[in-house]
Amino acid sequence: MIIELFDLTSKGKKVNIDGDVNISKELLDASTIRRLNNVHFKGYIDKLIDDSYVLAGVLSGTMIIPDDITFEDFEYNFTSEIEENIEETRINFQKTIDITEDLWQNILVEIPLKAVNEKNKNLKLKGDGWRLISEDDITSNENNPLSSLEEMFRKE
Repeated sequence: MIIELFDLTSKGKKVNIDGDVNISKELLDASTIRRLNNVHFKGYIDKLIDDSYVLAGVLSGTMIIPDDITFEDFEYNFTSEIEENIEETRINFQKTIDITEDLWQNILVEIPLKAVNEKNKNLKLKGDGWRLISEDDITSNENNPLSSLEEMFRKE
């Protein structure tokens, strides 16, 4: 999202931004986000006294991420309030700035640590002769089904 900053030369003027955000496939491929839908930013850029800039506004949209249990796609809605300082060195000779990277960093922060679709919250994680063990089970020696195997390797 490239923003023209010609209007910021006059004191007290802000550049209002209200538009859809397009994130490149390369950035998406480097994350756990499979797709982004309806990503929108509404805010402004303002020039501060020290010749730096502030980007402020609300970023919202829907990310399609894999469920941690089933790996099925599910939609996760996000909204993020942004207020970031931008150095003048990022402004090019045409008095424009690309804020895509700033917005992308804020989208990454919104990825949930544990992504479980509502329909999978009560999913059965054990059955006849099997159970899904969590990382907590592995770190606890008393519940660790592999502890006897670990002891055998230590003896050798």
